[in-house]
Amino acid sequence: MRGSARRTAMPRSKPQDQPARKRRTAPQAAPRFQAVIFLGASAVSMMVAETTASGNRVVDVLSQPVNLAQDVFNGGIVTRETMDRCVQIAQGYTTLLDEYRKAGEMQVRLLATNILLDVHNMDTLVNRLQISCGLELEVMDDGEMTRLLYLSMQEVLERDAELQGQRVLVLHVGPGNTRLLLFDKGRISYYASYRMGAHRTGISIARQDSDTADECSRIREHIRGNLEQIFYDIEPVLQEPPDALVVFGPDFHRLQSPLAGGTVTEESLERLADEIAETPASQRMERYREDFAAMPAVLPTVVICLSIIRGLEPARIICPGDASSQLAFLANLMPSQQDDVALEEEVAHFSMLLANRYRVDRAHSQHIRRLSMALFDQLKELHGLSRHDRLLLKVACILHEVGSYISPKNHHHHSQYIILNSEIFGLSRRDVEIVGLLARYHRHGAPTTRDHGYSELDLDNRLRVQKLASILRVAEAMERAHSHRITRFSTAINGRRLEIRIPGIHDLALENSALRSKGAMFTDIFGYDIILIPGE
Repeated sequence: MRGSARRTAMPRSKPQDQPARKRRTAPQAAPRFQAVIFLGASAVSMMVAETTASGNRVVDVLSQPVNLAQDVFNGGIVTRETMDRCVQIAQGYTTLLDEYRKAGEMQVRLLATNILLDVHNMDTLVNRLQISCGLELEVMDDGEMTRLLYLSMQEVLERDAELQGQRVLVLHVGPGNTRLLLFDKGRISYYASYRMGAHRTGISIARQDSDTADECSRIREHIRGNLEQIFYDIEPVLQEPPDALVVFGPDFHRLQSPLAGGTVTEESLERLADEIAETPASQRMERYREDFAAMPAVLPTVVICLSIIRGLEPARIICPGDASSQLAFLANLMPSQQDDVALEEEVAHFSMLLANRYRVDRAHSQHIRRLSMALFDQLKELHGLSRHDRLLLKVACILHEVGSYISPKNHHHHSQYIILNSEIFGLSRRDVEIVGLLARYHRHGAPTTRDHGYSELDLDNRLRVQKLASILRVAEAMERAHSHRITRFSTAINGRRLEIRIPGIHDLALENSALRSKGAMFTDIFGYDIILIPGE
């Protein structure tokens, strides 16, 4: 039924329901809860967890279908009917959360699928949810999606030690995009995203004349161009079939089929595709226990996966999705989830692979990276930036000279162009834009509101660019001779001057000369002149 909700019953502790103790005991701390409400392509889901000393304990999971993908890929707007339903469901969830608030503290995160980035009236939906629920809506971006895929794949690698030493291709068929990640001995060596999602494909097929060919054939014809591009892009990277292909997708874990969480074969996928195609549309919901909003994506998901598998011929096909995968997906969206150190290392590793492609002077970029990270850490109280900002600076240090591959002249502009037109694993589109601006401003002029890219940023992000670029420029001045001779330093504020003490080096005239020009942005944004002085 349209208004029905799928619910996973979880034991719930409600301190207010506990009988009063006769003897006096020490007062117990109120429980702490956190929740995530997720507006997906075909459902609005919520997970509630209680924070305990041993971690989060899930106490409630709800899901109700919505036609969000149907709206997005049909007309590029969220219709009033769908918007009303999203708001109604979200209001119902927040009412339930009020009950938890009576028992203890509550943190809530409201998140939406990245397909909303394709709609023209997203601001209206954001405003409706803000007014009705009092929550700010965050729209997922590619950086968040790759983080979730990385976490999911880490769980697979932990369960299957054999995969850790192999070349494993991860295939994720999302509602709007299909993503490919190559893990080579546990490290990411390739990432790409294509506008060939399950809902995007299914809704396009539904608009076509159904008499021209059978459903599977029409899907294959529709995705043929994207498939050719995928095989062209990945051939130089793979060169030979991968040892394994791991399939993730929002619809696989709900299919009552031979795919129930394990190794499958190309033949079993073919049988499943034929079985779905031969089942009348009116019977598919009941047969596959799928909601009306998700059903159009089920067959395209299988056909897309099958087509890629046929082209790449992996030695082994793994579909780890089961009923717990959706719970893991929601759990990884919880407000308390912190940045993953291993994921940050993968972002830096992938950036170095990109830098190698453009023949960057690796020794120089690594030294600039070390100097910049040390400056960032020592000046933390001054700049007040976050751990994620530190990651963006690290990536910029690695990539700031990729433009020299085109021409050393004006290479900062070429670097920005290359970065903006590259896939960088783990970074959102806004992150990539900021990294591109840092590469542009690592030399020559400072940012102005007339500059394309910089002028489109809000004030907070403009300040972020200025602060990070000023740190990068100071590091560049310290490495002016490209000799890597400054390896250690300490910083101290003395009046209106920031002193950088360099032990073991007495002649710093070249670096101080470079600082007089490159350090001007730092002085403008922070208000301190910079000088390098010999230290003990």
